[in-house]
Amino acid sequence: MKTEPKTGLNKVINRVAAGLAFTALAINCWAAWKVHYALPAEDAGAYRAYAWAYGQTTGLIGVREPAPVFAVKVLTTAGLPTAAAAKVAILTFLVLKRRYGPEAGALGALFLGANPYFSYYAMKGPADILPILFFLAFWELAERGGSSYRNLAWTAVFGALAALSKIIFFLFVLYALAAGALADRAPQRWKFNARVLLLALALVSPYLIWQAAAASGPLSLQANTLRYWRNLELQGPVLEAPYAGGPLGPAAFVFADGAFGAAARLAAGLKKTFLSVLPRLAYYYGLELYFGLLGCALLLLKRDWLPVSLFFVFILPAAFIAAINQAPGYWGIEPRFFLPAFWLVCFFAGYGFQQLVALASGAVKAWAQKLAAER
Repeated sequence: MKTEPKTGLNKVINRVAAGLAFTALAINCWAAWKVHYALPAEDAGAYRAYAWAYGQTTGLIGVREPAPVFAVKVLTTAGLPTAAAAKVAILTFLVLKRRYGPEAGALGALFLGANPYFSYYAMKGPADILPILFFLAFWELAERGGSSYRNLAWTAVFGALAALSKIIFFLFVLYALAAGALADRAPQRWKFNARVLLLALALVSPYLIWQAAAASGPLSLQANTLRYWRNLELQGPVLEAPYAGGPLGPAAFVFADGAFGAAARLAAGLKKTFLSVLPRLAYYYGLELYFGLLGCALLLLKRDWLPVSLFFVFILPAAFIAAINQAPGYWGIEPRFFLPAFWLVCFFAGYGFQQLVALASGAVKAWAQKLAAER
């Protein structure tokens, strides 16, 4: 990611914002712990969400990617609470974010660190933080350039870990590689990205093979989850048999009511996303959305398409379920499905705020020079 020239005022604000970001994050996580956002470490139920599969009569159901499972297994074996891993993960996530540029990193991290929804899911466990963390590491390495075997290997490893944390991230990895190659158009970049993709697929394939051997296909657990969402859509939030009907493939889920029904579901989900979910995630009076929109517009003017288009790629899968009422009295689906897209909102917000600071700094400098000339 290209960064802008830094002024003295920019540097001061970036350093102050970085300190505030980590202070806000620490306070937020402490508050989340105090109000019992996380289950006690000794409660076995705290780790139920990371089991490989659950249920005695329906077979393998639910999404249980291996990376969060492994993280929890290691920590519980060592006697550490899962929430500690989440705090480390989100801190690392913010550090990685800063590497995309101090203006987007420090100021964007401040928006994230002060956001109670991120602290909530940080305390709940690593399952919703790890895929973002690994994707950021993959994205930075992929955009950094260089075709060394070491960079290729690490890029593929982090891309695979993102997918092994949440399988939908493999599509995000694929998109980022394809979009990056199209933007660069250099033969060397095409070869590098193709090799990264093949290696990442090879690293993810054992998980897919395990699913195919243990159940009915390589994405059986995810297909069962799509069945759950379909039944939820048809029957409402109180389900006696949430997985009745068996696995449902992505195409069958999307076009369950035909092409018109798919378009209507997507339109309803996008409306819910932009008018309800994102404004609620932007906890502090929509400041994230205001500066995020500004930053997004400025990136478009600079023809920096990848992060902007990636935002809509992150939004698209969640939009197909966003209009479903997941729980009575709730405002749709859980906010965790929108954390990757909201991270980019904060990324844009940091960039937009930095541009305002640069504009103000330039105006002050011009005024000072004019005043000095008049004297």
